[in-house]
Amino acid sequence: MKETLVKLFKLQNTDREILERKMMIKEIPQKMKELEKIIGDRTELLEEVEQRLKGNHNKELAVERKLQETKISIERHKKQLLTVKTNKEYAALLKEISTEESNIERLEEEMLYLLDETEGVEEEKREEEKTLSKMKERYEKNKAALEEKKERFEREIEIKKKEREQFATEIEGNLLKRYEKIRSLRDGIAVVQIQEGNCGGCFSSIPPQVINEAKRGDKILTCESCGRIIVYLKEDQGQSGE
Repeated sequence: MKETLVKLFKLQNTDREILERKMMIKEIPQKMKELEKIIGDRTELLEEVEQRLKGNHNKELAVERKLQETKISIERHKKQLLTVKTNKEYAALLKEISTEESNIERLEEEMLYLLDETEGVEEEKREEEKTLSKMKERYEKNKAALEEKKERFEREIEIKKKEREQFATEIEGNLLKRYEKIRSLRDGIAVVQIQEGNCGGCFSSIPPQVINEAKRGDKILTCESCGRIIVYLKEDQGQSGE
């Protein structure tokens, strides 16, 4: 019976290793989404900077257009000074020209401010592009690493499945069915070791008498709390051959 318990525990170890790898494979798509979100968020930041830059360029074009229109208007009014016939008309034109020249100064100051702001936004854009480029490089490396992990886990699962088949053939049919039943009800873990007087599955205290029986290894024992099969093995007895 002791040998059967050892085989049963080795089967459990192999099943646990398969389960762990399946769980890690299941986590990979979420990790990929997290990596993609980081890139997406950073891309949005760059797009926001690009929109601000575009807005600044549009403002510059509007100011430049207003400047040209105002300069043309001043030239037109200066020519009109030569043709007016009354002092009142002359004074009105001079006042208009003075106002337009003040507008020219204001527009030129506004243009200088916009050019300075645009230069800052362009530098911000260059920095964001560099940051995003580096992040994309890291993303590709991390993505490749996750894909390699997935492939490795899948290969390991296939190897473990073959090991499992071998262990399963060495266990009596009814006991194997019992094992599978418990495993299906207990998150894939049907056999646990007694650890410091406690069940290795639910950590409930195991009575001393049961521990002594487990040490003898002459029958199948279960935890009264969780129903898992409990075994008492030496360190080298439960290895799955890795």
